[in-house]
Amino acid sequence: MKKKDIIFIVILIVIVFGLYWKTFNYDLIWDSKYYFKQNILLTENYPIGFAFKIGYLHSPLGESNIDFYYRPLLTASYMIENKLWGIKNTNLRLTNCIIYILSLIFFFIFFKNQSEKKYFPEIATLLFALYPLNLDNIVWIVGRSDLLLLLWGSLTFLFLEFFVKKGKYYFLILSSFFYLLGILSKESFLFFLPILLLYELIKRKRIFIPYHLSNVFISIFFFILKNKILGAKNLSFIVSPSITENIKVVIATLGYYFRTTVFPFYYDLFIPLQKVMKLPYLLLGILSILLLAYLLYKSKRDRKIIIPLSFIIIFISSHLLLVFAALFPFKIYSRYMMIPALGFVWIFVKFIGRLKEKVRLSLVFIILLLFIFSIVINTYSYKTELSFFQRANKSFPENGYILFQMAKTLYEKQDNLAAELVLNKALSYRQNEETAMMLSLLYADIELRKADYKKVFKWLENVENFESLLGVKIDPFTKFLINNKKALVYFYQGNTYSAERLLEENIEKYKNRKESYKILYQMYIGHHMWEKATELEKNIKGRFPSLRSLDTIQIKRKFSSLSAEEKISFYISYRNFNKAIEIIKSLSPIDFDYKILLSKLYYWAGKEEEAKKTIDEILFEYSDDFRVLNKIGNFYLNDFIRVKEALLYFKKSLEINKNQSEILNLVINLTENYMNKLNK
Repeated sequence: MKKKDIIFIVILIVIVFGLYWKTFNYDLIWDSKYYFKQNILLTENYPIGFAFKIGYLHSPLGESNIDFYYRPLLTASYMIENKLWGIKNTNLRLTNCIIYILSLIFFFIFFKNQSEKKYFPEIATLLFALYPLNLDNIVWIVGRSDLLLLLWGSLTFLFLEFFVKKGKYYFLILSSFFYLLGILSKESFLFFLPILLLYELIKRKRIFIPYHLSNVFISIFFFILKNKILGAKNLSFIVSPSITENIKVVIATLGYYFRTTVFPFYYDLFIPLQKVMKLPYLLLGILSILLLAYLLYKSKRDRKIIIPLSFIIIFISSHLLLVFAALFPFKIYSRYMMIPALGFVWIFVKFIGRLKEKVRLSLVFIILLLFIFSIVINTYSYKTELSFFQRANKSFPENGYILFQMAKTLYEKQDNLAAELVLNKALSYRQNEETAMMLSLLYADIELRKADYKKVFKWLENVENFESLLGVKIDPFTKFLINNKKALVYFYQGNTYSAERLLEENIEKYKNRKESYKILYQMYIGHHMWEKATELEKNIKGRFPSLRSLDTIQIKRKFSSLSAEEKISFYISYRNFNKAIEIIKSLSPIDFDYKILLSKLYYWAGKEEEAKKTIDEILFEYSDDFRVLNKIGNFYLNDFIRVKEALLYFKKSLEINKNQSEILNLVINLTENYMNKLNK
């Protein structure tokens, strides 16, 4: 490369890092968070070779029969990072950014081999580098699959170009090698296969058949391997009986992708199929078909636009098929458009090359400024998981799945009241079965937090009724979650037999998930089932190296020397609430703090009547003390998020002492911002 090319690459690196470095420490969001926190390959630091032995989603989901993806190089890249420096938000995004920059450099070299006239390689590379759509694949960490597709794609085409220029066959070997890496990173790399053939045919007027056959054999080998690993599980497709309806779906989806690619300054991250089936997208779809037809017509005279046009047509067409796939929750994502965006930029830069230099450079400068502004604005959507789903909610306020994700995020941040309000809002809209089940499961979690076990079972029963009454098949992982929640309730109530049965069922079906092991071990320790705890400890240590610090013998030895107060803490820690209640009741006298603790334990043990009686005893003793009423109000609000009961005691406190501005504001806030909204 010339000196000016090196200077351009340095400037390119500085610009890209300058735009994205602030996003590196943003939260993990949605499937990224789930993938990295629930993946045993990462949490237990498995050998890298395991990336090639299981499906991409098998470990996080725990069931191979719901995994359609085999991306061993993608998984291996995360595992290598985990071994080098651990799974950290900053490093994951830094790696994504480096992969992206390497891809840009290789495409810059590739573009230089297409044309050096009128700053074509510099303009095309810079426009694509700052294309706002590419933000999603850099900051949304699981978008690395598309970045690897871009990287290996750039090298595959670059070495094919070197062969075309220099005629050395080792370039084709390298090109096929990168094709292999590409298809091991993402299945859709397969769609480069016909484009590679077209590229050589246009450039050389002939093709070297062994090269393309080797790529075909690599593809066949990959899918044979994938089917063997996944048990021949592939995406299933569901089409409407109406041909007209199917055509409308395709045209409308094409319209969305066309609008997103051509006008990428502000776009929907993903979109429900029902939302895309609107007149504007249908019209845009028709317009895009006309534009593509025009470009195809133009390609008869200008064959140089065939390759970028094939990037657009082949990759968009392949993703149009996904609208008929049985995918949940969404089938249409903006981040799928990275390769079509590359093709669009290539054609756009070629056409503006006909403009006068000053006009062309001014136009490019304005577009780049708009791109930068768009990236800066859109990155804030990824700052937190809540901001991500709040942006999605603005686009689709009536979408139950997005509302569920907002509620789940709020619940995980322990903003339980806000989570319940969002869930309540979601119930006012019509939902599909999958979303309705997820909403019910989250409601069960909230009621578990309130220690209202009757309602927990009611929500879980709602989920089970989908199968028994509506004939909707409940997936195995949902059954796993139901069993875990039921087991927790039984465990807290002291019904160890029922809890043990459910947890053992989960462990048998989901051997690589920690949750059931942890609950069962905790129950064994809390109820002095030392032999069972020791046996389970061996199982846990063999499967989860991160839990090798467990020591049942040491816990048993320490327990024998604990004081009564320490034993209470021990039983609370291991959720044997009934035993903790026994010890407190044996104390004499029981002071105020112990009575409050006793009422908590009664609630946690599912003995609500006894808890209320204990509260009544406290009130009888401190009937005129507004501070005690405030403590009881906070007890209900903070420990059990029972707002109705909390308001009752706060209002009684205000009747005794009206000069409590803080309590008064709290009552007003809870009434206006929770109770009134909940009852709407």
